[in-house]
Amino acid sequence: MTAADFTTIAELRQSLIRKALRYAIFAADASAAAVTTPFDVDGILQTLPAGYVPVGYTTSDGVTFSGDLSNSDVESGQSASPTRSDVETDTQTAQWVPQETNAAAVALYENLPLSGVGALPVLGSAAWTWSRPKTPPTRYRRLLFIAEDLNKATGNPIYIVKHMPSALRSGREDEQWTRTSEISRGVTYQAYIDDVLGTDLVTWIDGPGWRDLEPLSNEVQSIAITGGPTGGTYTLTYSGQTTAAIPYNATAAQVRTALAALSNIGTGNVTCTGGPHPGSPVVVTFTGALAGTDVAQMTATASLTGGTSPTVAVTTTTPGGA
Repeated sequence: MTAADFTTIAELRQSLIRKALRYAIFAADASAAAVTTPFDVDGILQTLPAGYVPVGYTTSDGVTFSGDLSNSDVESGQSASPTRSDVETDTQTAQWVPQETNAAAVALYENLPLSGVGALPVLGSAAWTWSRPKTPPTRYRRLLFIAEDLNKATGNPIYIVKHMPSALRSGREDEQWTRTSEISRGVTYQAYIDDVLGTDLVTWIDGPGWRDLEPLSNEVQSIAITGGPTGGTYTLTYSGQTTAAIPYNATAAQVRTALAALSNIGTGNVTCTGGPHPGSPVVVTFTGALAGTDVAQMTATASLTGGTSPTVAVTTTTPGGA
């Protein structure tokens, strides 16, 4: 095995640390369409289906997604650890505390419909009133959560979207009236399997800033010898530096060693495949510090013997940085 560089193998990338710089919660009745394609093919966020109502401002605690996971273990007399374990339950909940007194916040807290019979009228158009029923209805919702972050390098948005296509209120906090704080209506909703989608939670990550993270292509150059030489050497020049003489019948490893000896390339920044010369080209891929970069094309100077007018040609087969 070859020596490893820790920074390279650890792949520590600050650009992949996400934050919800802005977020929004939307709710809809079960009769509304489920969200199946929140982005187009280019990663652009799309408008929501009809019936989704924004929850508005929430407390600074944001949204907490919690999971309740339990396993069923098999214990055996010959082992101190369980000899088998199977998932018994795996549930997902979302909890948040709205700060606005709007239709979505009240309906989610009081278990009212968001549309149709029993729904609250348009804000300010009439009195809002509701009564606690003798038998509370089982009212499933569709919930959508959207968080927006930014790609630090490009400034383009990255979105994280979570959709609970079938959610049921499983808890609510106390509603407290005080001069020192807003009237809030904290709720917890549990996700349940939707028959059509076949899942209780769908998550997407996309957006222009996400697409900007696609790795840039590494430059690939091919070194081919023609004319069937039987002896001699050649050199490669990269950005003003020239390699030591490379044998006419060099292997890919010999070409890599010659290139890595150049101070403007260095060890670990090129890989070579193919060969050996002169029958097969040697393919050079720029990696490491030169990965994803449009590097200069190498040039070759030949001192080959034998054969018929032997030459060395370097061609770029994949431009870097694209």
